[in-house]
Amino acid sequence: MKTKSALSYFGADGAVADDLAVMLDHCSHVTIPFVGGASILPRLKARAIVANDLHGLVIHFYQTLAGHFGDIERRRLIERCFTTISHPREIETAMVAVDSDIAHVRAWGFWALCWIGRKGKGGTRSAGGKPSVRFSPQGGTNATRLMSAAAALDEWAKEFQRCEFTNLDFRELLPKIRDDAKCGIYADPPWVGAGRNYLHSFGEIDHRDLSEQLRRFNEATVVVRYGDDPFIRSLYEGWTVIEAEARDQCNAMKGEIWITNWV
Repeated sequence: MKTKSALSYFGADGAVADDLAVMLDHCSHVTIPFVGGASILPRLKARAIVANDLHGLVIHFYQTLAGHFGDIERRRLIERCFTTISHPREIETAMVAVDSDIAHVRAWGFWALCWIGRKGKGGTRSAGGKPSVRFSPQGGTNATRLMSAAAALDEWAKEFQRCEFTNLDFRELLPKIRDDAKCGIYADPPWVGAGRNYLHSFGEIDHRDLSEQLRRFNEATVVVRYGDDPFIRSLYEGWTVIEAEARDQCNAMKGEIWITNWV
């Protein structure tokens, strides 16, 4: 893959996705309640995957890319992404496009809002913003980043073609999953604190409800990714907790925890 995620998404798990996916290698069916940028998807070995997100534009983009609205719409989406430029007016066009009734136009609008603006704003209330402009010779440019993201879409399309898509609150989704040893759940919900930036953020009751829903699984493998926080640790008391580190949106190392019932 030319990109670690299909969308430049806030809190994306691309840097740690390989290690997280290993814990689900034995599962033939995996449900992802908060699919976001979908970094973990190419690392999963499961033949069947349910990709869910409460953010409707996320699911619409992945459905369009997977060809659910026809191959012509999929190709038009990819072609439009290839012609996208790093410019404020392109962001203005994208903000209008996300309300379009045409599948590829709407999908492109969301893709553009995730990728043109500063890295890692996808899925937040501030998606879009202003293009990142580099005034030094070090590193890449926003233009090359856009081209790489567009060039990766054919590969991402193949990954999403093995997915089924839902657009549900986790409270409605999780009860549908069978508690079976071949089933897996990978949950990367909005974190305490930083998660308030998401369009669909989490409050205390959401964190509590999620932990309660996940506790019913005894046979299915559950893997949860969170920023390290005493409140979250208390909710998953008795689970296996793996301490890890990953870079945050400011490229600083930050502690996180992976919580699982898999031994």
